[in-house]
Amino acid sequence: MKKIIYILLFAVTFMGCDDYLEKSPVTEQTEESFYRTEDDMYRALIAVYEPLQRNWGSTVQLTLDVVSDDSYGGGGSATDGVDVKKADRGTTTASEGMWSTMWDDQYAGVYAANVFLEKVDDSEMTEELKTQFKGEAYFLRAYYYSNLVRLFENIPLITKTLTTSEYSQAAAPVDEVYELIASDLESSISYLKDVTYSNDEKGRITEWAPRALLARMYLFYDGVYGTKNASSTMPGDVTGAEVLTYLNEIISDSGADLLPDFGNLWGHSEFTNSWVENSIEGIFEVQFSNQGEGEQWWSAPYDIGNKMVVFVGPRGTTSDSEYYSSWCFSPATQQLYDAYEDGDLRRDFTIINLVEELGDGNFEEGDQYTGFLNKKYAGLKSQVPEVGNPNLNFPQNYIAIRYADVLLMAAELEFHIGSNAIAAIHYNKVRARAFESYSPVSAVTLAQIFTERKLEFAYEGIRYWDLLRQGMPVLESAVNATNLGGIYDSAVNSAARGFWPIPSTEIALSNYKLEQNDGY
Repeated sequence: MKKIIYILLFAVTFMGCDDYLEKSPVTEQTEESFYRTEDDMYRALIAVYEPLQRNWGSTVQLTLDVVSDDSYGGGGSATDGVDVKKADRGTTTASEGMWSTMWDDQYAGVYAANVFLEKVDDSEMTEELKTQFKGEAYFLRAYYYSNLVRLFENIPLITKTLTTSEYSQAAAPVDEVYELIASDLESSISYLKDVTYSNDEKGRITEWAPRALLARMYLFYDGVYGTKNASSTMPGDVTGAEVLTYLNEIISDSGADLLPDFGNLWGHSEFTNSWVENSIEGIFEVQFSNQGEGEQWWSAPYDIGNKMVVFVGPRGTTSDSEYYSSWCFSPATQQLYDAYEDGDLRRDFTIINLVEELGDGNFEEGDQYTGFLNKKYAGLKSQVPEVGNPNLNFPQNYIAIRYADVLLMAAELEFHIGSNAIAAIHYNKVRARAFESYSPVSAVTLAQIFTERKLEFAYEGIRYWDLLRQGMPVLESAVNATNLGGIYDSAVNSAARGFWPIPSTEIALSNYKLEQNDGY
């Protein structure tokens, strides 16, 4: 799907081939004349994908890592990235720009999906393509809402383009948001059945991604609002048994599997030459490219590189270092480093041990220095081309959902409502890859599954929501255990119940129909 990313440069301006321009000049393009041809609708679909790439530093992935027990804020100094450090300390406010950015980016995706779904049926595409494109758009709308509802909980539910008289929206009941997510994902599964793509379009949504996301959202709903044992029913009549069936379909029918070597997912050290994107393990990957020609941080048409990368790598690296000199945000906590057993290969592909790997004096210590940084997404000099702004041009995809997650979600559901023996099989498969020598277990506990999730998915933006769905006492205990005092303060705003503030600007824009979340 890198092909789609390049076309993003043209999605806003509706540029096309010479023949197309002769028939309908760009200067005459209007909403009424657009959204007709297959090419029009392809561009409109690209617009639904585009907000996935808006990953400025202190947004969803990095922020969720910092506010979990896995890392601190970091950066160059105590005044660098103050917003994310305040979130880590439990002192964030509704006026912090980071929350507006997250809110705006997710709703930009919702808006683009709504426009597309309103226009597609009247277009000139074949019915087969209409069905496929709708399947992709429904998944993406559900994905944006899945981020919004887990971040902010109380959010407007918008399923159509609004007239000016409808701009002031109150929050919808939480259950209605989950019901829409369930409906959109069920539609996506149906519409994408048996859809396949050519190699140059890998990364587009398949029928397996909505199955996996529905399971993820069910487990979150069950943990935060339900019984925590998969006996709840999520709005939309989604049951634990149903999502377990979906996960089993991925396991048996999708062709997905674990890559043999964990390091192949991330592109570092001895695995650099065999780095695989959109691999058999990637169920849903957000696509990035290193071919952007722009120089501007805040210009969407150039928004095709993974900008979070420059935030998390080591600072002040030497000329002979493989690492691009970056800004050292999100330093890993000592407890994350220590959580890996001796012999667990994942640790050294997840965390940079700065002194051991780079050598003392070959990097600069940043704020909240621990000696450890994010290796999965740290940028390499070899990945940056001589085009555009290198800080904007890292090509690492964000692997939002991968097969290891499917296995561990299935293990969790089997533990609750199925077979512990099958749960152990899934658990063993993930764990066996992490060790050169591994003795499988015949039974598994819930605590073991959650520990395995922590080790497997560190620095992938998953840990915080895994803690929250286990309950506030678990979240508070984990984060408080990383509070070393002084510059390493970490805390949970217990009154907020694990959710984040509605941006104050959005409350004002809603004519105060939106109400602030508890705790802010």
